[in-house]
Amino acid sequence: MAGRYSQLKDDPKVVQMPGTEQVQELSDEDVKKQAKKSRPRGLSKPEQLVWNRVVPEFIRAGRFKPLYIDFFKNYSVVVARMEKFLEYLNREGVGWKYSTEGRNGVQHKTRPEAAQYNDDWRKWNSMVNQLGMSPATDMRFHNLQPDLFSDDPYGG
Repeated sequence: MAGRYSQLKDDPKVVQMPGTEQVQELSDEDVKKQAKKSRPRGLSKPEQLVWNRVVPEFIRAGRFKPLYIDFFKNYSVVVARMEKFLEYLNREGVGWKYSTEGRNGVQHKTRPEAAQYNDDWRKWNSMVNQLGMSPATDMRFHNLQPDLFSDDPYGG
């Protein structure tokens, strides 16, 4: 806490605002160890790569709890599937649509993989919102101001 009242930060009478307490700084080695130790079995290599990319950041931020392992596992599965579908759909000669010709003439259709990608994207977007992983949800996630229009009569 820098500024005018820096002498108050050590005063025991000053109550720290919830969510602003300092998180213990973990070494990179400790973070990787904890992420690997908490990684569930049965994840494929691409899913493990997603896990190893995302979970350490949540550990560093102090937002990873063992209770959320299944949620992060599902997040890893969805992201790995999306990456697989994107790789396939962006391959030369594949594309997101295909054409068929029948008694009704030429029809342009979306590939089933594109529909699956879109469905996985909706799942991913929901998980991102729940985890506070986008700039907008991160701002809401760290919002320490009480809601003026809350239904909670004691909430402020």
